[in-house]
Amino acid sequence: MANYPDTLDKITKARLRLSTFGSVFSIALTMFFIGTLGFFAFFSTLYLKNLSQKIEMEVLFYSDIKEADIIALEQSIKLKPYIAASRVSSREENTESAKKIIGNNYTDIIPNPLNASIIISVAPEYANSDSLAKISKELKRNEIVQDVDYPDYIVKTVSNNFQKIQWIILGVCAVFILITMLLIANCIRLNIYAKRFNIKSMLLVGATPRFVRKPFVAKGFVQGVWGGIIAILGLAVILYFGNKSLPEFIDFSQMAYIAIILGGVLLFSILFTMLISSISVRRYIRIKDERLYL
Repeated sequence: MANYPDTLDKITKARLRLSTFGSVFSIALTMFFIGTLGFFAFFSTLYLKNLSQKIEMEVLFYSDIKEADIIALEQSIKLKPYIAASRVSSREENTESAKKIIGNNYTDIIPNPLNASIIISVAPEYANSDSLAKISKELKRNEIVQDVDYPDYIVKTVSNNFQKIQWIILGVCAVFILITMLLIANCIRLNIYAKRFNIKSMLLVGATPRFVRKPFVAKGFVQGVWGGIIAILGLAVILYFGNKSLPEFIDFSQMAYIAIILGGVLLFSILFTMLISSISVRRYIRIKDERLYL
């Protein structure tokens, strides 16, 4: 005769191990997507900030304007809140740059139409198309300013593309996060559901609700730790190869912030699983006896 109880016991244990593995995997997947979303938001913001610091506006002047007047104007506009840095590019510097671009000494043919100019770097919060247009309009109000030149097309292209990408990533991650969080909650509830009779038996022999909840919350803690660690390892791999492929986007010089995000992923993983475990156990602590078989 086959030993059916032992066989059934092995099957039950195997199912419980598989269920536990499913819970840990779901937790890891959820935390991985949450971490991915967090890192994308962080690095895209950092990239745009660095890019904005490289965007320069050049204030051009009429050829008969004295350089002293240009210097005086630069000293006044550098105090504006939208100015991160500014400097005066002399007539000679601009002439040499123009010669390099044209490829010959055009001043031998025509009078030099260039004058000194002001090179402006805008503050990161103003590095968008609308703000740059307003700044340009304000600067042009000055009578000695001929024009304001800046890469408007590049600014619009970069800003619009990043905004679209951010919304797409946000939507995709939100859907996956919702699905996987539901899977986590369902797996944990199923594990606790399988032990609902044990919970009720412990209460019947005098165990307090707190005593009953403690092992389940502890198990949730362990699952949260493992899920968070697996997610962190996955994120570390993505960050490593991402830095190799796109070093200008995934910047390892911000290691303190990277560590904070990874720590946040682990902490959220632990707190979420402990919370779901506590809520699920509380349900079966309060459930009526006749509903245990439903």
